[in-house]
Amino acid sequence: MRITNIEIKNFKAFPKPYQINLHNAGKNLLVYGENGSGKSSLYLAIKYFLQSGLDTNNENNKSNDFESHQNIFVEGPGHIKLSFRAAHQVKKNTYEWSKSEKETTDELIIEIAKASGFLDYKDLLGVHYLQPEGAAVNVFNLLVETLLADTVNPVTDRTLAEAWDDVQEPYPRRSAKHQITALESRIEVFNDEVENRLADLRPKVREILGKFGYKVDLNLDFKEVTYNQKDKTLENQQILLNVEFFDKDVSERYLLLNEAKLSAIAISIYLSSILLLPDPKSGLRILALDDVLIGLDMSNRFPVLDILGEYFKDYQIFLTTYDKAWYEIAKQRTDEKNWKYTEFYFNTTDQYEIPVCKEDAPYLKKAKEYLDANDYKACAVYARTAFEAIIKGFCDQRNLRVRYCENPKNLTSEDFWDPIKTGTSRDGTSFLEQTLIRQIGLYRSIILNPLNHANIANIPKRELEDAIDTVEKLKTALAQL
Repeated sequence: MRITNIEIKNFKAFPKPYQINLHNAGKNLLVYGENGSGKSSLYLAIKYFLQSGLDTNNENNKSNDFESHQNIFVEGPGHIKLSFRAAHQVKKNTYEWSKSEKETTDELIIEIAKASGFLDYKDLLGVHYLQPEGAAVNVFNLLVETLLADTVNPVTDRTLAEAWDDVQEPYPRRSAKHQITALESRIEVFNDEVENRLADLRPKVREILGKFGYKVDLNLDFKEVTYNQKDKTLENQQILLNVEFFDKDVSERYLLLNEAKLSAIAISIYLSSILLLPDPKSGLRILALDDVLIGLDMSNRFPVLDILGEYFKDYQIFLTTYDKAWYEIAKQRTDEKNWKYTEFYFNTTDQYEIPVCKEDAPYLKKAKEYLDANDYKACAVYARTAFEAIIKGFCDQRNLRVRYCENPKNLTSEDFWDPIKTGTSRDGTSFLEQTLIRQIGLYRSIILNPLNHANIANIPKRELEDAIDTVEKLKTALAQL
């Protein structure tokens, strides 16, 4: 099952109806949005929609009241509607959350919500700046009450949140020995539940953190909860984050690590926790990440895409960023068959700002659209851009040697094309057939070259079609290596 369509009206930044069509396949979504354009409102729309059916009596659940999230500049009803389609179904089911309708209490939506993960940059900062207690940062509340709360013991079929609720107030009188014994027994069960979760979490956190390539290791040290009969309190509510950097314990100076390492640690803890959530019967698990790459430089953002591809390939992913350069790179490192690309901007009326959503088509698709519109110059520009993106992406993925240049902007397409056309696989065979190499050479000389675009109007349409077809063949051939 996948989300196939999102409709938002009068919710936060969205004053009028907006639709994002994820197609029948239920594609993943990559969003670029300048600040204030509504990308975080989209993230919250999905998050609050799913969570609105959970714990409806909890006043701290921000998603309970739709009206409090409506756009402040417009009046009238609003809603969020998500359409779902199962792989074996032709018909899609649409659920609504609004002031008057709350179809999110359906068992299907609740099940999906409990199996899904949401992470934004504010969550990361929460891990960065937790106040140290003793020798290390205490993540007890973060893990027990939030990240691991919905994880389930497969034997008892109970969540960690239920085990935690079992040991809460009111506590027995000091003279009530049997009740105290029963409470201490429940505390022992809770401690076992936490340790069982951490036994699964620790290796996964280390594994994912290792993908970033830092010489950082961490351990989650659980101090078992005990009951203080005299003060009627639970003590040792501690899961301490012990961090090593180049084999040196830096737990007491954790925040001295740079922003990239802190972000990598936080991302690793969050993503590892999500992997422990129960599998829903529907098969749909959602992972939504809103601007979580702020603290990572460009080279250290690539591991995030690798992690998503390796550990979350069965999830429907929603990924937003305000960084246009990163957005363009991420487009080239993801498969357009499984991803949809959208850009958010904002426009201004006399009274308020409104989001502008623009579906972003792949470069080759844009080239074909401009070809059909007889705009040959624009067609050539996008065909060349597609060619350059393909060869740059392949060089990066294969770690091919590219000419050193102090300013990367001075690199040309030839610098990336040379190591591909002369490169060989491990068995000694060439990456590409000579026929395809000659075809690329031909169209680079007349079309896939920025210096030729001034005279592109003299190029026959058939040659533009053949150039696009050749670039598609190149893309297919490199993808198969």
